[in-house]
Amino acid sequence: MEPRVTVLMPVFNGAGFVAEAVQSILGQSCQDFELLVIDDGSTDKSAELVLSYDDPRIRLVKNEHNLGLVASLNRGLDLARGEYVARMDADDISRPKRLARQVAFLDSHPEVGVCGSWVRFFPDGYVWKLPPTSEEIRCRQFNMVGVAHPSVMLRRGLFREHGLYYDPAYLHLEDFELWGRALAYMQFANIQEVLLDYRITAAQVSSRHRGEQLAAVAPLRLKKVQELGVQPSAAEQELHEQVVNGTLPVDPRQLDRAERWLLKLQAANRAAGIYEHGYFSQWLLHIWFSECRRLGSLGACSWRRCLGSRLWSAGNASPWRRLQAAGAWTLQGLRHV
Repeated sequence: MEPRVTVLMPVFNGAGFVAEAVQSILGQSCQDFELLVIDDGSTDKSAELVLSYDDPRIRLVKNEHNLGLVASLNRGLDLARGEYVARMDADDISRPKRLARQVAFLDSHPEVGVCGSWVRFFPDGYVWKLPPTSEEIRCRQFNMVGVAHPSVMLRRGLFREHGLYYDPAYLHLEDFELWGRALAYMQFANIQEVLLDYRITAAQVSSRHRGEQLAAVAPLRLKKVQELGVQPSAAEQELHEQVVNGTLPVDPRQLDRAERWLLKLQAANRAAGIYEHGYFSQWLLHIWFSECRRLGSLGACSWRRCLGSRLWSAGNASPWRRLQAAGAWTLQGLRHV
């Protein structure tokens, strides 16, 4: 019989952590799964460690040579037998009830094609809290990922029906690009609890290829802006990347430019109706607040510009959000004493 879930785990020279990852899957409260491990030409003992577990639910498939993460993931999607496919990295740890919680959620929400969760980074303990609803996730996808890739569970049949695979042209951004396409066919959701512990290491792709990621993501973000009916100039494209990447120069005049640009995007969306206006306005406010807080070294100037912006009223900011702003500025000011 086909399993309910295929846990898809590519591994390349992951002998240092793969045993913990495998054990976290074998210890799941939901036992109706197969663990499909794609060994991508490892030269260490990764494959031997996986085979050391005497469990018929483990399927080890070896690439003849190193194909890379994207090709391994696409091969895994083709080989998966489960109704649902759960992503898993070879250095992360799934909480014991992860599969059960996600299967139950997808069973009861047939409109949802991708289900993620909150993620705890370790060893620092930071919890990445991602939004619950599909529309909030769509707004977040305007400039960054709306679901944590290693935490997702997806409907295999729905992805096959629409020919949704990872695009090798977007190496190191394969998830951001894929989710952008998939949102046209299905709803997304994030379970509001930590179901995965994400290991932070210097060897991670996000650590080693940060510059490449920033260069590759710019065209995808530009496409999102153009979907609003805005054709930005070269200067506006540069400004947009500075604002969303948190690299705006420390200058009050730059805050003025950033505010005008975000208000322009807000007005364009109101006219085009691409995103739900309230959620999109809240996301633009989040971007504005984050950048003003980063430039807290400007002192009262940054504080007044942030709270005096029309983005606050349009984003329907709560008193609690304003209190958060005050606390953020206080902490930022103490760092610069």
